[in-house]
Amino acid sequence: MTRFFYFITILLISGSLSAQNLAINSIAPVHLNLPDSVKVRTNYADRSDFHFKSALLPVSLVTAGVIIESLPSKTYFSKERDQLRVQDRINGFRTKAENYLQFVPVAALFSFKLAGMKSRSDLLNQAIISAKSEFLMLAIVSSMKYVIHDWRPDGSSDNTMPSGHTAQAFVSATLLDMEYRDTSPWISVGGYLCATATGIFRVTNNRHWVSDVLIGAGIGIASVKVVYLTHRYRWSKMSSAVIVPTLYQNGGGVAFAMKF
Repeated sequence: MTRFFYFITILLISGSLSAQNLAINSIAPVHLNLPDSVKVRTNYADRSDFHFKSALLPVSLVTAGVIIESLPSKTYFSKERDQLRVQDRINGFRTKAENYLQFVPVAALFSFKLAGMKSRSDLLNQAIISAKSEFLMLAIVSSMKYVIHDWRPDGSSDNTMPSGHTAQAFVSATLLDMEYRDTSPWISVGGYLCATATGIFRVTNNRHWVSDVLIGAGIGIASVKVVYLTHRYRWSKMSSAVIVPTLYQNGGGVAFAMKF
């Protein structure tokens, strides 16, 4: 249990430091005279996404999970009591839907982009940001599972903390939200509904405690926020590209043009 609170304390401190850094950045923005093509890639630094409130939700979720996890088992809001109430009410309901729901938002993310929908980042940067977010989330979740060794409610294994399914679902939902919130808020709502349903199903399936799900959700959201905060869009050198059919005297083909 000591190791558990060690990891959670590090996570909370990191979130607080990130929030302070975000607040500082929002107070003293730097304005440079840059070409329009560069401004498109760097204007994320001036957006309201990256200030103090960005850290509030993940830190709040992790804090709530830590509180529930630390309560004695006989306490009314302890994870054991919560699990008993849930299992009594669902009357043996089981589903495998969360195995697929966790990936629905990130699948939608790339599907919308390939369909030509306006997004925050180009396809290359979307892929890089997604990969970095996944790596960060997996590193945190895997490390905590390896160190904590808390038993699942069904007793099947001792790697319940935190919920990997929930962390993955909220990484997917937050990526979708960050890319398409300006296009339609309903896209963000749909992504977070899938993520929330994933967490609920992990509890109803008796695979995770409520505290596992809350902390997993906080880790998923925080992972994406940190990546967007530090990502510099250095990989995309093209400002525009076009593919057009071309006719020649003896045939035809395809012409590809890029503007740098």
